[in-house]
Amino acid sequence: MRNCKMIFACMLAVTLIGFFMGCTGAMFKNYGSFQPSTVATENFEKFIVNNDYNYFLSGSDVYPVAIFGLKKDYIIDSDENLWKKIDQKQEVMSDLVSHMQTRLRDCCRQSPHGFDILDNNGNKIGEWYSMLDLIIAVKIKEDKKVVIYPPSDTDNVKRYKDMGQ
Repeated sequence: MRNCKMIFACMLAVTLIGFFMGCTGAMFKNYGSFQPSTVATENFEKFIVNNDYNYFLSGSDVYPVAIFGLKKDYIIDSDENLWKKIDQKQEVMSDLVSHMQTRLRDCCRQSPHGFDILDNNGNKIGEWYSMLDLIIAVKIKEDKKVVIYPPSDTDNVKRYKDMGQ
């Protein structure tokens, strides 16, 4: 009898887990991801500007919280105030990356890192550069429209933004 109860409890647990995974899988099916990338890190740290990307930043024009490049055939589909398009010049990228590195080292004792931006099918659609512990998300819509949610204000982001003010 005890074995029957144990088997029933296990079957119920597996069924519930399957149900919840199915629900959350459907809910997040249009979301892409950010995958750590040494190549993306190197591209930003060498101030390489990819002509196939449009570049954007979040935060200050001098000390951005994040910088990313998105393939030109994709469209940012969010409030224009969330992301500022930046010039695709090596000098601009050099200033932004250098300032971010200095500020992040001083405030949070870390270095920025690069990530590949992947669509919901795992295809690379861009590159991202920021501190490690950001809470970010990318949603893929129809017609190559992309919503990239700006970084949440974690303690490190607040420290980074408030430094020197």
